[in-house]
Amino acid sequence: MENFNIVMEEIGFGRVHLFATITLGLVQMLTIHETMGMAVIGPAAVCDLRMNQRQLATLFAAGFMGIICSSYFWGYITDKKGRRWTLLRTIVLSNLCSVASMFTFSFIGFFVMRFVTCIFVAGPSFVAATYLSEFCSHRILVRTITHMYMFTGFAIVSVPAWGMLFMSNLLDFEVELGDSKTLRPWRALGCVYILPGVFAFFLLLLLPESPKFLFMMGDTQKGFDTMEWISRKNTGHSLTEKQVEHLHAYQEYAYVRRRKDDHSFLRSMLDDAMPLVRKPFMGYFLCVCLVMFILGLLAHGLGIWYCAMRNRLFMRQGNTKGWTFCFKLFVPEYGPIMESEDDFVAVCNDTVERFTDSFILGSVYVVLHNICWLSLFCVHMKVVYVISLVAASTFGFLLIIVTDIWMQLFSLVFLLAIPGVLIGLLGGALLGFVPTYMRAKALCISLMWCRCGAAVGAILVGVNIRFNCELFLMAIAGLPLIAASMEGYLPL
Repeated sequence: MENFNIVMEEIGFGRVHLFATITLGLVQMLTIHETMGMAVIGPAAVCDLRMNQRQLATLFAAGFMGIICSSYFWGYITDKKGRRWTLLRTIVLSNLCSVASMFTFSFIGFFVMRFVTCIFVAGPSFVAATYLSEFCSHRILVRTITHMYMFTGFAIVSVPAWGMLFMSNLLDFEVELGDSKTLRPWRALGCVYILPGVFAFFLLLLLPESPKFLFMMGDTQKGFDTMEWISRKNTGHSLTEKQVEHLHAYQEYAYVRRRKDDHSFLRSMLDDAMPLVRKPFMGYFLCVCLVMFILGLLAHGLGIWYCAMRNRLFMRQGNTKGWTFCFKLFVPEYGPIMESEDDFVAVCNDTVERFTDSFILGSVYVVLHNICWLSLFCVHMKVVYVISLVAASTFGFLLIIVTDIWMQLFSLVFLLAIPGVLIGLLGGALLGFVPTYMRAKALCISLMWCRCGAAVGAILVGVNIRFNCELFLMAIAGLPLIAASMEGYLPL
């Protein structure tokens, strides 16, 4: 392992890393578009699909459930077939299924197609980080992965930006297709959300397979050709004899790790995961999964309702000065809300008013990722991790009591964005902790728990927050403190 790290340190960060970061950042944007994009598409589809509040909450969770169900399968395939091999195929399949889902005309059909789409989105959701990590030395790995996850912020900006265009009067259309079926702008919007995946697919054609994976599989010549290509692109010259010796030593080490057996497919999948729940990985890995669950619940489970909550706040009529966040959302006696109070049935209002708040959330994501990246140059990861989670918890408790409209906005934004940034930080730390032959499986399982948290959070918020908003938010605000208390058991 150290031999490969020495060579990558000598080659240094350069054009290959920048190109790979941008390409895989677009892959990360695709993942966010397909999951969090439902925060815009879902409410807009309420009238066409005749959904109530519970169905909308279930729809929000459908994508996360699709990712959960297929994550380990793609992790196993990625460690067998290759990082680039998996990315190219899952991107194409997810894009095709996403377009098909936009032309279903019932809630059940739409739910099933969103679930199937995200079965394939599961591949890009973790393979991108795994692939990028294997072009990096250990020193720059976490910082590079953090920058790749910064594209999450760009996606959170582009989701409402496209939504603003397609939900505006400029593109307001309704085409009758017969049998009470209509073609409306939200269907076209869902097709536009696949664009980062389309661009990423063509850029991936210009990148080689991961050199670490090639050496692990014993494909020595392709491994050396890839390292030669990286060296020429970054430094302008070929590998030195000493670097070639280091790579030969690494190839011998990596190839020994390759598994060959005659077990059944399912038995092989199970056996390949077993080292992660044995020493020396077990304690760290299980804690990473638990923390990922908490971070996913906050960043994505609560986050997918962000647009809907902010939209509802600004549908409240009358003077709301001095009102708390929960009071504005769920107390109708002191002023009407321009929305049905009975599961959207009596009045079907699918307008979206406050796209600008989503721009703020996305911008904060980008800024926080860069702050995290800069902090890692001078502060230990554990310090960044603990301070960030304490800050997130503080903003969560503030959200319950503050009455100023801007304080409410930024308290909610930071409660969502800080855990979202830490998902990338913790994922990068995990990739540096586990060896190449288990890297994809380790990250996919940890992110599977992140999506589990997101699915649980999406359903809990949709179903329960209206009944006891303050108590629910208090429980949510306490979760970062639980995650912070585990810092000693994480590979940071």
